[in-house]
This record gives sequence, C-alpha cells and structure tokens, in this order.
Amino acid sequence: RVLQQGQLITVEMGRVSFQSDRIPVAGPVREVLGEKFTIQDREFTFNAAGIGNPHCVIVLPEISADLARKYGPDIEVHKNFPNRINVQFLQVLNRQNVRIEIWERGVGYTLASGSSASASAAVAHKLGLVDAKLTVHMPGGQIGIEIARDFAIKMTGPTTRVAEGRLDAELFSIKV
Repeated sequence: RVLQQGQLITVEMGRVSFQSDRIPVAGPVREVLGEKFTIQDREFTFNAAGIGNPHCVIVLPEISADLARKYGPDIEVHKNFPNRINVQFLQVLNRQNVRIEIWERGVGYTLASGSSASASAAVAHKLGLVDAKLTVHMPGGQIGIEIARDFAIKMTGPTTRVAEGRLDAELFSIKV
C-alpha cells in the first residue's frame, strides 16, 4: 500500500516460521527458540526464524556493529545452518522499540534489511519481549512492523528516491 502521497509504503512480508525444517536448522523438527551454541570465545542463546530466507536472532542487553562483525561471519556458516543464515543481534529498548545489528549471509555487515527487521521483531514478540506493533531501529534507518496472530508481518517505512530512469521502447521489442 502506498500511503501519505507516496511518502510511506506498507509491504506484506509473509508469515514468519520458527520451525526448524522450514528455516532450515539442523536436528529434529522443532521450534528453534532459546537454543545455545558457542562461537569463538562466547556462548550465545539464539532463536531462528524464516520469512522466505533464514535468520538467527540473538537477544542481548547491549549490541554493536563490532559485535556483528566479530561473530556474524562464524554464525553465518555454523553447522546448525545448512544453507547459511542471516544474523541479527537484537537489543530490546522497550515494548515498542528494538535495535538490531545485521550480518547478512553472503554479503557481510549490513545497515538495514526488511527481512531482518521482520524476523527480529517476530522473534522478540514470540518471546514476549515486545508488543505486536513496534519500530525496528537499524543503523540505516527505522521501519515499522506489525505482527498478526499467525505471525504474518506488515512492514511500513519511508520512501526515498534513489534513481530515475527511462526505458527505451526497443527493450520491449526484443524477442528471446
């Protein structure tokens, strides 16, 4: 949906799953919440979520870009995640606001991501840490998330013109 004369857009992101076989996460079929692993020198409690792509969400009292850069690469390729995984470090600010730092699989440290914001918000809500309507703060900006009872996600954020272009009519006449 286009809102406020094109200043905001709402996107239906799909339904978040916490089921290991849908994400995927190795091991028996289960909801992946509150599991532990050790990465380098530190034990983490992690949660996994899928929303068309896999996410590992780690809730901590304090987060930083350095934390994501240090541990993200090893978590991405951990044996628990056969297809590799996106990693979010999440800090709960209050019932309506969380902050995340992102390590995106195959990319590295990332300033913002719609699927990361959606998965992180869903995990925080599933754990009872936040309300169903909240704002996810990322280094690259913030996005509004609404979580339905079935964990379907609506994401609302501002628009920014990044380019303008023109397609030549010849493009549409090419036969493949």
